[in-house]
Amino acid sequence: MPVKFRDNDVFLIPVVDGVPAVGHVVLKIRGGNILVTLYSGRSELGENGDLSWLSSSRPDFIVETMDLFIKNGTWPVLGSWRSPVESPMPVYKTQFEYDGPFFEQHVDGSIGRRLTDDEASRLRRPKSYSPALLEKAVRALQGLEPWLPVFDEMRFDDAA
Repeated sequence: MPVKFRDNDVFLIPVVDGVPAVGHVVLKIRGGNILVTLYSGRSELGENGDLSWLSSSRPDFIVETMDLFIKNGTWPVLGSWRSPVESPMPVYKTQFEYDGPFFEQHVDGSIGRRLTDDEASRLRRPKSYSPALLEKAVRALQGLEPWLPVFDEMRFDDAA
């Protein structure tokens, strides 16, 4: 039976030979995808289930991924936590025709205004990363695996 979860749920990402990472479901998106923030190597995880440390922590990654590992229990849900500040929502660029102008695309799929060439050059196209790749990124951040260039795309960026 699939595990049920909601926005604001916090889940554990087990890391073999490393410190577990914690994920936070920022938003359920569409078609089984979710926007999550990841906090790697959290020794603050105690047996009391206190998640208050998240309020003063900066996420290492903010990414869109599939909810498969939460639903099948690979990433167990620890509880619920509502951030005192709104999580940053990525804005992407999209085109409707080849070589056409770029427009803003929000994480929920809605389309915003037309972008200038300069604005479009600073934004990425929407991308979802597999749960297995998120696990590899957390392990790489802890020095347990080599760092891959794709992990740079997944990093939290204050300017985004």
